[in-house]
Amino acid sequence: MKKKIILTAVAAAVIAVGARAQTIIQAPAGQAFTIINNVSASAVTEVTYQWYRDNNPISGATKESYTVPAAQAYGDNVAFYRMATAQECAGVAEKKSNIVTITFTGYVIPAGCNLVISGICWANAHIDEPNTFAAQPDMNTKFYQWNRLTAYSASEPLTPAWNATPDSSATWTVNPCPQNWRLPSSDEYRQLHNSSSTWVDAGTRGASIAGRFYGYNHTSCTLPTNMNGCVFFPASGYRSNANGALVYRGINGTGWSSTQVSSANGYNLSFSSTNSNPADNSSKAYGFPIRCVR
Repeated sequence: MKKKIILTAVAAAVIAVGARAQTIIQAPAGQAFTIINNVSASAVTEVTYQWYRDNNPISGATKESYTVPAAQAYGDNVAFYRMATAQECAGVAEKKSNIVTITFTGYVIPAGCNLVISGICWANAHIDEPNTFAAQPDMNTKFYQWNRLTAYSASEPLTPAWNATPDSSATWTVNPCPQNWRLPSSDEYRQLHNSSSTWVDAGTRGASIAGRFYGYNHTSCTLPTNMNGCVFFPASGYRSNANGALVYRGINGTGWSSTQVSSANGYNLSFSSTNSNPADNSSKAYGFPIRCVR
């Protein structure tokens, strides 16, 4: 069986792409932007597609054309391309389309943000002392109970004395985040989760402790400097609601949201090496880390 794959160059929005190896385009930042293929690839067998951003496969982007979501429509010299694959009797034939490099104009990522999702900036590190970001993302930070500014120790021994009585407030009336920052809502944690994530063990990809990379570049980001499109959440464990015991250090990670389930429970992010749950809910007496947004 003879293989035959014909790929034409792609176009961004309504701007046609010619036969050059690369096309450079400016697009409005913060707005969904469609990269359109003018002519379908063809082969003697079925053709499948996969789109890439900066050489990273984009989850679910398996159509002939691709729309960059508004949440990811930012950055300078962001390269997109499409790979078409056709299976023949012996082996797989692949062909990469011309690269489209887009500079998204008119949007500035706020300082302290490597990841922006739907206009929400995610802080690069957890809170350690109240209103103070940790010195680095890959460190174990202080634990907080729902709607309290008491910062419990990141390691043993437990200090100060544990308060096992939960605060029943419907919202956070205190803010452990720095000025102009706040806790993420449960829905914002869902958006972070939906950006996809990768677990890494301690000593992997620059992370001194185990945890998860979240964001559209989660498969390739490395600490401390190659973090564009990512945030790192350490697997710091949590403090038990009953007595403040530190459990699951290096196995689980958590983070309070600002959204309550009931007077007794609040929503939180939880994750392990095998899964990520943006809508976990726990007693408000648990001690969890804090990640801020703005």
